[in-house]
Amino acid sequence: MQNTFHIGQLVRITHSSSGYADHRTYCIVCLVAHEEGDRLYRIKNTIGIERLVRADEIEPASLTAVP
Repeated sequence: MQNTFHIGQLVRITHSSSGYADHRTYCIVCLVAHEEGDRLYRIKNTIGIERLVRADEIEPASLTAVP
């Protein structure tokens, strides 16, 4: 399985398990192995909020995005 995203990449959340889009910019800080074989990404924004997301929940931020 090839990584869709890489550490240090800026991303935005497209939708989450709660069903809403989060338009803040996050940075991928690490990859986390999941029991079911899925890869999860730990993302963090500038005020320190961290989340674990799957690749289908995030999209690359625009080239002009700032963290």
